Amino acid sequence: MPTVAFVSPKGGAGKTTASMLLALGLAEQGHRVAMIDADPNKPLVHWASLPGRPNTISVHAAPFEIDLPDALREANGKRPDWIILDTEGSARVGLSFTAVKPDLVITPLASSALEALQALKMAEIVANAEKKLRRPIKHACLLTRLPAAVRPKSLKSIVEQLRVNNIAILPTGIIEKEAFRMIFALGGDLATLERNGVYGVGQARTIAHTYVNAVKEFMGLAEPPEQAAAPAPANAQTVADRIG
Repeated sequence: MPTVAFVSPKGGAGKTTASMLLALGLAEQGHRVAMIDADPNKPLVHWASLPGRPNTISVHAAPFEIDLPDALREANGKRPDWIILDTEGSARVGLSFTAVKPDLVITPLASSALEALQALKMAEIVANAEKKLRRPIKHACLLTRLPAAVRPKSLKSIVEQLRVNNIAILPTGIIEKEAFRMIFALGGDLATLERNGVYGVGQARTIAHTYVNAVKEFMGLAEPPEQAAAPAPANAQTVADRIG
């Protein structure tokens, strides 16, 4: 049962959207997913309270560090195929690793030159967690909030700094889509948005599935080619390679 934690030393990087899309994509592929909402603002708990939540996704609140063990027990009680942890934007996020013991840490990065510094800080936190847990933890960055037409100049410095410091970058990014924001307003999943006439759901679904498959491949859990989702539009593929 893989456990994925979305963490960043700062807020506003798109952690909750990235964790939500991973959960929805996995659910559409037939997986059961338990999400732990460790953000005091409880955005996932709010989403779960809206109509249309897929019955294969459960959400467990852990607004404070002391709540994590109980939330994890509840999550495990659902017998999920995957556990996803969404955290608050704080330098203290490494403290949650002791309880959750993630297999993969994803650090979402928006297109700002300061984001690379946050990624380096997060890499140190992961390295310290590995020492405490005495086990390896995979770590990768995810480029988020990308404009539909990728502007290499705005992201090139981030990618270069990550590569120089041997920090992995997932080969697909999350492009800004109205559909991704509307999930938290309307509830449900991408199919719910489609039924409500939200624009661009088809492209949003393709981006989400490509992202899910990139996470699986990075973890060594890639499915056979005939089971994989259709490729995403060119502007969502191998973002880091195209920038570099």
